[in-house]
Amino acid sequence: MQEGLKKAINVPLSVMRISDSCWEWMIEVAKVGNISSKSDLEVGAKSLQTGIWGASKNVEINLPQIEDEKYKNEVMKESEEILKRADTSLNEVLSILVGRTA
Repeated sequence: MQEGLKKAINVPLSVMRISDSCWEWMIEVAKVGNISSKSDLEVGAKSLQTGIWGASKNVEINLPQIEDEKYKNEVMKESEEILKRADTSLNEVLSILVGRTA
């Protein structure tokens, strides 16, 4: 049962990790991308942040049943860090876009 729960956690945690790796590119596109695509990038950034949040909910729902406290604490810490980074990165993308005129 515990291994099954860990698999149920590792899948959305992997989604969070992969999604988190996209922020670098989102920020770069916000800086130099075609300003006519501003709204597309805003929607994409918000969707990325929302996807990370959704995956974190799938991680959180299974954590209370995990008996391995070390694993549980490591996963909670990583999930919280990624979630915080998503919020910060979304705000960075939006701030960059607000400041751009061309």
